Amino acid sequence: MTEQTRFDLEPEYRRIGESLASLLINDYGVGAGERSVIAIAGESGSGKTIAAVSLQRGLSAAGIAVTALHQDDYFRRPPRANHEHRKHDLGSVGPQEVDLELLRDHVAAFRASASNVGVPQVDYAGDRFLTSRADFSTDAALVVEGTYVLRLDDIDVRIFLEATSDDTRERRRLRNRDLHEPFVEQVLAIEHDLIAPQAAAAHIVIDRDFHVTRRK
Repeated sequence: MTEQTRFDLEPEYRRIGESLASLLINDYGVGAGERSVIAIAGESGSGKTIAAVSLQRGLSAAGIAVTALHQDDYFRRPPRANHEHRKHDLGSVGPQEVDLELLRDHVAAFRASASNVGVPQVDYAGDRFLTSRADFSTDAALVVEGTYVLRLDDIDVRIFLEATSDDTRERRRLRNRDLHEPFVEQVLAIEHDLIAPQAAAAHIVIDRDFHVTRRK
């Protein structure tokens, strides 16, 4: 089940989107004139994509044109190839696995109101990346989600999901995100040490029960 399908089926995700959209519009001026970039980060299974899709829907319902970019599309290797590479080299786990420079370029393209921008899109079935076209020319907001996106510089609002991999083990199992190999727990532990410090930079925090709190 995709995150967009889950959004359509589970009304609590709609409420998350409405709550986040209202907070961003009223307290951070999203949609008021200047283009806004919103970054959503957290550990694997924390609900980043759910939050991003819900926020995108909430902003759209409020009449704000918005596009979302997902870090999974910006990995240097496709999913199965990356998994195998990690098995042979745990030292490869981290932000270096992601083409954050390309993601920065696409944030800059949004700032510049660019149209017809070629952006990567992961094809999970084919274990490859395709290219889709993004038109940022009429957007007022850009949502960027992923484990390391709070490392990006040109961000207006930073959102962090507090749930850890221990908190979300069942969520990940239901989504078939882990391959149930012993080394996966090692990967998650490495990622935790890299991802958790980003919370200090967050303007908004979402706890493990999806309660939204403004921090700054």
